[in-house]
Amino acid sequence: MRATIKAGGDTWRAEVENQGGDATVVFFCETTNQRPYRVVRAGGPMGDDELSALSADDLRGLFERSRSMGAPIEYPTYGS
Repeated sequence: MRATIKAGGDTWRAEVENQGGDATVVFFCETTNQRPYRVVRAGGPMGDDELSALSADDLRGLFERSRSMGAPIEYPTYGS
């Protein structure tokens, strides 16, 4: 399932990764492949269903707490 929000004039897709019992949410910009991805530790385990169930306001809160990680070498593109 996809969780997307609009923030900073772009559309961002959120994905969740669990390691060591803590969830990390990664935001990928779907509008342009020029934006670096953003990461935030969400705490506690979280699955795709829980991420998709978050409200847009909750996702924006996570996005606002996230940090830019720079553009990876193999940056995924989304129709750009």
